[in-house]
Amino acid sequence: MKFSEKWLREWIDPKVNSKILHEQISSSGIEVEYVEKIKSTFSGIIVGKIVQCVLHSQFPNLKILKVDIGKKELLNIVCGASNCCNGIKVAVATVGSTLSENVIINKRILKGELSEGMLCSFFELGLFVNDNKIIEFPKKTPIGINVNDYLSLNDNIIKVSITSNRPDGLSLLGLSRNIAAINNLKMSPLIYRSVPVMFEKKVDIDIQDKKECINFLGRIVQNIDINVDTPFWMKKKLFFSDLLSENIITNIINYVLIEIGQPLNALNLDNINNAIIVRMAKDKENIFLENNIEICLNKNILVVSDKEKILSIPGNINSCFVNINKNTKNILLTSSLISKKSISYIIRKMKSNKVLEYYNYGIDPFLQTYAIEYATDLIIKICGGVTGPINTKKSNSVVYNNKIRLYHEKINKIIGFSFDIIIVSKILHSLDYQFNFQEKFWDVIPPSWRFDILIEEDVISDILRIYGYNKIYSTPLKEFLNCNKKHELKDSLFKKSAVILINQGYYEVINYGFIDPKIQNLIFPNKKKLLLSNPISQDMSCMRVSLWPGLIKNISYNKNRQQNSMRIFESGLCFSVDKTKNLGVQQEFFLAAAISGNYTKENWYDKTRKMDFYDLKGDLESILESFCTLDHIEFRREIIAGLHPEQSASIYFKNHFIGRIGAIHPRLETELNVNSSTFLFEISLSNFPDIKPLKIQDISKFPTIRRDIAILISEDIAVCAIIKKCKNFFINKKVEINLFDIYSCKEFYNKKKSLGISFIFQNQERTLQDNEINLMMNDCIGALNKKFQAVLRK
Repeated sequence: MKFSEKWLREWIDPKVNSKILHEQISSSGIEVEYVEKIKSTFSGIIVGKIVQCVLHSQFPNLKILKVDIGKKELLNIVCGASNCCNGIKVAVATVGSTLSENVIINKRILKGELSEGMLCSFFELGLFVNDNKIIEFPKKTPIGINVNDYLSLNDNIIKVSITSNRPDGLSLLGLSRNIAAINNLKMSPLIYRSVPVMFEKKVDIDIQDKKECINFLGRIVQNIDINVDTPFWMKKKLFFSDLLSENIITNIINYVLIEIGQPLNALNLDNINNAIIVRMAKDKENIFLENNIEICLNKNILVVSDKEKILSIPGNINSCFVNINKNTKNILLTSSLISKKSISYIIRKMKSNKVLEYYNYGIDPFLQTYAIEYATDLIIKICGGVTGPINTKKSNSVVYNNKIRLYHEKINKIIGFSFDIIIVSKILHSLDYQFNFQEKFWDVIPPSWRFDILIEEDVISDILRIYGYNKIYSTPLKEFLNCNKKHELKDSLFKKSAVILINQGYYEVINYGFIDPKIQNLIFPNKKKLLLSNPISQDMSCMRVSLWPGLIKNISYNKNRQQNSMRIFESGLCFSVDKTKNLGVQQEFFLAAAISGNYTKENWYDKTRKMDFYDLKGDLESILESFCTLDHIEFRREIIAGLHPEQSASIYFKNHFIGRIGAIHPRLETELNVNSSTFLFEISLSNFPDIKPLKIQDISKFPTIRRDIAILISEDIAVCAIIKKCKNFFINKKVEINLFDIYSCKEFYNKKKSLGISFIFQNQERTLQDNEINLMMNDCIGALNKKFQAVLRK
């Protein structure tokens, strides 16, 4: 909401300067987005009076004027304005004065006549809409006075924004109540403007949907002059609020909206057939707006109609049939209280506007009649006309009796020091709370415009913002911290991982914990989703179960920007459904990485190749080796959602599942816009009980001995099982075991494969002999034969 400071001070004028006033608005819980100082863009303009007005002899559209500006000599001015006539007081730009956009006025000859100045319209002074009419000042305006001083244009424009729990901040009345309470001032009561009823005619109101429309008020105003000009005092205020319209009725409605926060609507009465019906639209029913715009509605949209057609939708979205135009003589002025649920459907369909914003935040139901009377009073004074009675139709009686018990001990506990009972009572009184103090507590009822006050803490917050947060002295908090070793361990593991990955050329990324549920369904179709009830946007409405969706989105983004080689990693919490946990949600800390595209940049000495599964597996093993012994890590081939069925594996640490690795599934390549050479891993850092201790030992001075074997085994046997058996066989000896070859061909019968395995022996105390190495190797081959029916190839 935007408004001028002078307009606010008409409601409440504390004896403080502008800077302090702006700070008080902020401290009351209403954010001041900015304050813009307004200065007039013209100078040298004074008030004059036309004492003679004669038509030009050759050009009847022009008039030759004699203008008195309070000096001895009258000015001779040529003017073509339609409202220029003898006896009116006008704004005169004398020779040497400056208009908006730095236009300087000089003497000149117009159509053969000398013109010693210019009569100005508001538009030529840089104000309001384009208008050919010159300014007409009231008869009592003194001649010769500076127009800038007379119009009081120098002002501060304040732009405020509110949170959803402070709808009272969307009106000057609401702001004034807060400022009055802060400065210990008494607000003047609202002056009830009761307009005399001149006839008894009413429009019948039928509320058919009683849940969505709580009440509806309507009043007929007849014989108005819609073509009168908006008074300057109203024009100026609405201009600074960016709500100035060419329609006087719209201007009056906007004026009431800013002043007291009550949205009103005006319909052309002559095009309404008998009664007003408030109902839900029929499916595929249309409303016809101006400029041949036709909108198809659905059964969730609340509408105001007569017996034949839809007249309007809440939010002043009026049909072209009932819009106010230059020929309108009779209007129906309405006020309605609509449920927030219904407003939310309208916003989704029609998009939000200023009036819908007020409805969405909430309006005071006890000011509706006052708003109708206030607007009617302005219409009669400016446009003339006669009025009928206010017809009120309520579907539900509004009962506002939210009694809250406020304990003095609770206030002291939250604030941190003893708060005087008298001060609390004074603040509650200044905020218009109804309250009754007992020995240890108050029973309070918030005012009708603060329907956001629901619990004891809300009342305490209200008290504190009036008391002043700056008056509450800081008390150091005493806290006994129970440091969680698990968190320290996670941080240590991640730091080690990050150093290793960065040295391998990876970049760290950070993504939101909220993702698009459609993406999650694509990657993990069988996992339960944690959906947010009030998401930032639809594509951020689901809690992530994995870090992969964010990494894949990063890969796609960079691919679209011609990046051919990508290595990225991320760490963070992921969330899954687990009814055994607090709130039914399991939180787990993960580390994930993704690679895609070329292994190296193009160069002259090396062939370009695509990254593969083993590039990522090697980087992962470097990380795991810094945590634990790789003998405790096992990669098991498994089918994993989102990964290629032939290039995926689960990762186990001491037979506990810790993560997964693999190539992205082919079905996701096109849908998620990634390359086939995209590989990902993800491990849980919560499953490592401790970091591998650093051991320092001497390097053996005795030589190593190597033995290589080639064995035939069934293709169904996993290679890791063979290696594990070999390591277990030599568990008490220092032997390095490596797989260096896998080979299969048609010559091997019964689906066999050949494994080439190297054994490197070394002893810390002596040189090993060939005979004992051969004996150990024969025993190892025998163990492999017994368990896997492995055959030694000759």
